Amino acid sequence: MESHVFQIELVKRLNEVFELVFSSKKFYSRFTKNNKTSTYVFGLPGGGKTYIANIFLKFLKENNLEKKILRVHFQEFMSMVHKQVNLLREEKSKKPLEKIATKISKKYKLICFDELEIIDIADAMIVSKLFKALLEKNICFIITSNFIPKDLYKHGLQRDQFAPFINIIETRMCLVKINNNLDLREKEKKNFKNFFYKYPLNKNSHNAFYNILNSLQKNYKFKTTSIKSLGRNLVFDKTLNKIVVVDFKFICSYKFSPNDYIAMSGVFEWFLIDDIPVLDKNMYNEARRFITLIDIIYEKKNNLVIRAEKNIENIFILKKNKELPFLRTASRIKEMTTKAWVKNRKGE
Repeated sequence: MESHVFQIELVKRLNEVFELVFSSKKFYSRFTKNNKTSTYVFGLPGGGKTYIANIFLKFLKENNLEKKILRVHFQEFMSMVHKQVNLLREEKSKKPLEKIATKISKKYKLICFDELEIIDIADAMIVSKLFKALLEKNICFIITSNFIPKDLYKHGLQRDQFAPFINIIETRMCLVKINNNLDLREKEKKNFKNFFYKYPLNKNSHNAFYNILNSLQKNYKFKTTSIKSLGRNLVFDKTLNKIVVVDFKFICSYKFSPNDYIAMSGVFEWFLIDDIPVLDKNMYNEARRFITLIDIIYEKKNNLVIRAEKNIENIFILKKNKELPFLRTASRIKEMTTKAWVKNRKGE
C-alpha cells in the first residue's frame, strides 16, 4: 500500500511514540507531564489506521521489543480483565483494578487496540478506572477507532459512568484524525474479485458456496465440535477440521457473545457463513453481533466465505444509524473475501 498525505501525521506521531516510550536517548521524556505517550487515532474506514499501526508494531518486534507489546482485540482484553476482577473479588481483595493494572504494567509498555468500540455495559462501567490506573503506571496505548471520542458508547446504558473515559482520551492521549475521503481497501481491491462472497440466495450461489467448501475439504463429512467459552459449551454441527459452516440466524443470535466469537476464532481457521439476509431496522441486535464477529475474524486473520441475499454494499439497510460502523464492516468483508486475503494469510 502506498503512503498518502492524510497518513503523514500518524506516521510522525508513531515516531514520537517510539522516542517517548522505547528510545533510551529520550527515555526520561516519557515521565514529563508535557508529553503524551498514548495515541487515539480515528477516521473513516479504509484510511490505513490498522495498516500503519501494524507496520509500527512490526518495526518494534524487529527491534526485539515484542515482549513489551500487547496487541489484542479490545473485547478479548476486557474479558481477561473481568475474569481477573472476579477472581480477586472471590479472594476478598481490595482495589482489584489497581492490582490488575500493576500486573499488566510489569509485563508491557505498550498496548494496541484496533477499532475500539464499547458495546458491553460491563465494560463501560470499569473502563475509566482501568485506563486511568494503567496510564498512571506509564502504560502507552495506541488505539484506532471509527468514532471521535465523544461518540463512543453513544446512547449506551448508564453512559454517565462511561463519560470519564472520554475525558481520559481527550486530555491524556494525543488525538490523530485520518482525513481520508476514500476507502483504500476499495482502491487496492479494484483488481480483485470477491471470490468468497456469493449472492443472491439461490441455487447457483448455494452450489458455489459448497463448491468452495469442497475445494477446502474433498469428500467432506461433517462432524460435531464443542467449544468451551466462559464455562459454556458451544456446539457446532457442521465442522471439518478447522472449518465451521454456520447459518447467520444461528451465529448472530442472542446465544453468542464477543467472548464466544473469540473462542471460535482460536479453533477455526475458516468461517463459512450462510444465508445472510438484508439487515434492516428489525435486525439491529443481529447486525451488531455480525459486526463484532467480522471484527474478531479480521483481527485474528481467519478466512471468510459468505452467502448472502444482496451484494456487500446493500446488505445493510440500517446505514442511517450512525451508531453501527457499517462502512468498516463492509470494507473488511470486501478485503477478506478476496483470494489475496487467503494468500496473504498463508504468507505466500
